[in-house]
Amino acid sequence: MGSALVVVGAGVIGCAVAAAASDLFDKVVLLDARPDTGLAASWAAIGGITPQSDDFCRGPLRQFAEASRRMYPQWLAGLEAGSGIAVPFLDSGLLQVALDPSEQQRVKEQLVPQWVEQGFRVEQLDARTTAHAEPLLSPAVLSAVRLPGEGALEPRVLMSALREVLRRNPRIEVVARARVQAVTPGAGGVEVLLEGGGVVRGDRCVVAAGAWSSELVPTRPGGQFPVRGQAAELVVPGGGGYPLRHHVYCKVALDDTTVSSYVVPRHDGRVVVGVTYDQGRWDEEPEDHATERLLAALRLVVPASRDWRLTGSWAGIRPGTADGYPLVGNADADGRVVMATGHFGVGITLAPITAALVRSILSGAALTAGQADALRVMDPRRFL
Repeated sequence: MGSALVVVGAGVIGCAVAAAASDLFDKVVLLDARPDTGLAASWAAIGGITPQSDDFCRGPLRQFAEASRRMYPQWLAGLEAGSGIAVPFLDSGLLQVALDPSEQQRVKEQLVPQWVEQGFRVEQLDARTTAHAEPLLSPAVLSAVRLPGEGALEPRVLMSALREVLRRNPRIEVVARARVQAVTPGAGGVEVLLEGGGVVRGDRCVVAAGAWSSELVPTRPGGQFPVRGQAAELVVPGGGGYPLRHHVYCKVALDDTTVSSYVVPRHDGRVVVGVTYDQGRWDEEPEDHATERLLAALRLVVPASRDWRLTGSWAGIRPGTADGYPLVGNADADGRVVMATGHFGVGITLAPITAALVRSILSGAALTAGQADALRVMDPRRFL
């Protein structure tokens, strides 16, 4: 009959795992409740590759995140070779800018020393050099820090390439509109129960269903939770190529509150801005007031955006965890069920290395010291 792997969840993590592990099994069945792959959090993501600036990548997962960033050029090249789809990659770095003295002080006294201590490449820019590096930024910008090691891409293009790689692989079967109700490990393998009564059987199962993983592998109360995020897209009139030279992050004072403005340019003249954080919410309908706040913050960072045309907004559900770290590793005593979820806002950043790590777990290969260290941090059993 041959060996079989069942992967639940066809976002960037699930698709990357299916592709990476396909040579270990005679058959891989990839299940997703939506009409196609990559239509949940991966579709909604902005696309920053942020192993340095993202809070959740610092600390014990720093080396894991940095290793994932180093994998990206080869990983994207492999996807292009296997799909015929190029994924444009912005590799000029992230600019973290300060619009007011308090934020300038926070970046200079708190963030920069951390980054330097951790060995990151850091370039500190004053107002003049910031304006030269990114001319469209507001003249009110006081300073910036450039992190050359951070990149950005368009997740929907990435998912198109992954989707085609899976389609061309004869060992992989993608089953859409397959809502999973239960994952049950046993001595002989794993049974995955579908809504309507169908059953998919495999030797191993990877649960990569994002925020919905909590329904299949329940953790202690509060261990997993949804975090709704909203973003918007604009087109620069007459634009071609990247409208900005970098992706840009700034904390902005807006209506007596501080909001995060993250601006990511696309290769064809579009710009995406985000993002909101609404813990505990499952709804995916964008809200007008949230879009207006995103645009208001953007105008403070990039005044020229007042003339850009809004083409759409959307919301997606990130998978959050109580300590902010992903859930990756064996979820049962026999190693039949492996979790690969809980990546919050860094699923795109960590996709290549998560897929490689899950492949190592499934194959039984000896783990590197770095993999073992990361698994200790991400072990799902800390919440089971």
